[in-house]
Amino acid sequence: MELTIENKTYNFRFGIGFVRYLDGKSSIEQNGVQFGIGLETLIPNLLTGNTVTLSDCLFVANRTENPRVTQEQLDNYIDNENTDIDGLFDDVLKELKKSNATKKKAKMLMKEYEEKMQETQDQAM
Repeated sequence: MELTIENKTYNFRFGIGFVRYLDGKSSIEQNGVQFGIGLETLIPNLLTGNTVTLSDCLFVANRTENPRVTQEQLDNYIDNENTDIDGLFDDVLKELKKSNATKKKAKMLMKEYEEKMQETQDQAM
């Protein structure tokens, strides 16, 4: 995925390094075994429109790339009224569904989220 920020093109990669980093930041322990839950935390926050998560996600996806974007540049890009924020969320979620390192879990988590949202709507009626 590419974004042009301040007239410079940056690449964002949602590969195994991306997942490894997220899992290192978010994990749980069960029966003495550590399980990374980076995507399980990231995807619901993206689906609910959390812009801090969006900025953090893009920052991590760019860590292995050159040139590197700063967190401040990403925050300013997201804050810019000319940025299509809905499109940006959609693009990131599409990339998560495409990348070999994330697609299986991303599709599963998005499907579960949609089912829970439908259940909530059905119960509200």
